[in-house]
Amino acid sequence: MQSEDYSIIEARIEEAIDEMKNEKKTNIAALARKYALPEQRLRARLKGRISRKQRESPNRKLTADQELGLCQYLDRLDELGIPPRYRHISSYANSILLGVHTDTAEPPPTVGPAWTQRFLQRHPEYHVRKQKTLDVERKQSHDPEVLQNWFRRYQAIVEEKGIQRADIYNFDETGFRIGIGRDQWVVTREAKRPLTLGSSSNRESVTVIEAISGDGGVLPPMIILPGSLHMEDWYTKTAIPDTFLIRVSDTGYSNDNLALKWLSHFEAFSAKRQVGSWRLLILDGHDSHSTREFITFCDEHRIILFCLPSHCTHLLQPLDVVVFQPYKHYHGEAVDAATRTGCSQFDKIEFFTAIESIRTQTFKPTTILSAFRKTGLWPFNPDMVLDKLQPIPAPARRPSTPIPGPQVDSSPTTPKTLRSLKQHADSLAFDLNEIPPSSYLHLQKYLKGSLAFAQSGALALQHLEDTKAAELARAARQKRNWRSLQKGGVLYAYEAREMVKQKEKDTVEKELEKAQRAFDHAQNTVEKKVTKQWKEISKQMRKAVRDRTRKRRFRGILGREIRPRIVNHPLVSKSFR
Repeated sequence: MQSEDYSIIEARIEEAIDEMKNEKKTNIAALARKYALPEQRLRARLKGRISRKQRESPNRKLTADQELGLCQYLDRLDELGIPPRYRHISSYANSILLGVHTDTAEPPPTVGPAWTQRFLQRHPEYHVRKQKTLDVERKQSHDPEVLQNWFRRYQAIVEEKGIQRADIYNFDETGFRIGIGRDQWVVTREAKRPLTLGSSSNRESVTVIEAISGDGGVLPPMIILPGSLHMEDWYTKTAIPDTFLIRVSDTGYSNDNLALKWLSHFEAFSAKRQVGSWRLLILDGHDSHSTREFITFCDEHRIILFCLPSHCTHLLQPLDVVVFQPYKHYHGEAVDAATRTGCSQFDKIEFFTAIESIRTQTFKPTTILSAFRKTGLWPFNPDMVLDKLQPIPAPARRPSTPIPGPQVDSSPTTPKTLRSLKQHADSLAFDLNEIPPSSYLHLQKYLKGSLAFAQSGALALQHLEDTKAAELARAARQKRNWRSLQKGGVLYAYEAREMVKQKEKDTVEKELEKAQRAFDHAQNTVEKKVTKQWKEISKQMRKAVRDRTRKRRFRGILGREIRPRIVNHPLVSKSFR
């Protein structure tokens, strides 16, 4: 009986209850035997007890009111055209638990990894849909003999040269469209496929060259950007690590010169962690990897080049088999997260801001070790690849049956708008001493709706704060100065930052020189003016001295010669004398 469908058992219980209601006297034990039901279960249902599946779980993380508020908030996000994903629902639930947590001595409770799935089972009105169909996997036929020969040569080189696990490298390049994300799973009430979340229209391509080692290590990348100028904002407004190598190219793709630049970069960083005498570099057959300069450089630095067979990178290259898929996924995650926080232009600045976080999530040691294991390179196991070439019949698909869930109280009488809340509030009796029984029902509905709106509002406020913080950080990065560092060439991030510091230092020195020249000019002007004034004063003083000297001389002559003559002149009156 336990293996029977839940809905069938419930239907038989309803039939038994209906039969007992129609007859006044009925033997419950006989009725249970008639419908093949447990007698105790039938007696419990007759007393009004609901089934265990319909009963609310005592250890539920969120109460019914909190889940209703979460549902209303998800509906709001769906209306805005940004349906949430699994991790967003878990994050929203954790924020509800954090808001009601009062015990500071204990950490706030959180939902488990399977909580979202159980939540969706309790709320079958939500559908899990893919935003866009997946691309068809590439399938090609290969000659097993060719791959076996390749593995034998690989094993012979490793054993002959005594190459250590940490000295086995694989490098390859991958491309991103800077502002274009990927298809993501979202949760929505719409049964049809939801529209794609609006994102940036920046379709500029950027190429990233990565290298991983057999012991789970990863080297700093080389990033090739389209353009001809290195901009200051790339290095001053982002936290891009100093060891990242940045190159601008008119096409944004690798070429012979860039491949050689990367090889120097590889030699510098792989030599720091080298264990044995030789390093093995597994690479594809691109033309830029077979130039004379490229091969000569490897020979001089004891680097063995080991090329992959044609059209086999999806089977033999660790980066293609395991690593690049999550690499693209986390880039799409970064674009999706930026779009949800109001970013309308995911450009180079945003890409440089997110690239370190993307690589941290992608290039985990476990992921890299899994890549070498699945390609049979370390531990050496060619069967990991050769077994994939054997045709494997697809298993027959069994029709999926929907999982019955408990009935959720989604009746339209539950207030879900301010108007309905107001109507129920007006119908309440305000006599506290004697409340009619009908008012209890309205009071319960009013409280239930109020709590649901409170929870939904709290989630909306938290989401708004997170979005505002992201917008402020993005606005600070978007304040461009549009100054360039150099035209073309390859730069490490630390070199670019040193150039910016030197440029700022030169600018300060120029400003100081300019200020010193202005000060000297003003000082010379003042000195000339003061000198001119002193000359004028000196001139006036000399003139005054000359005038006084002349007056004294005139008075002396007048006293000695002229005055006695005038006084003794016969025509001068006596009174004058």
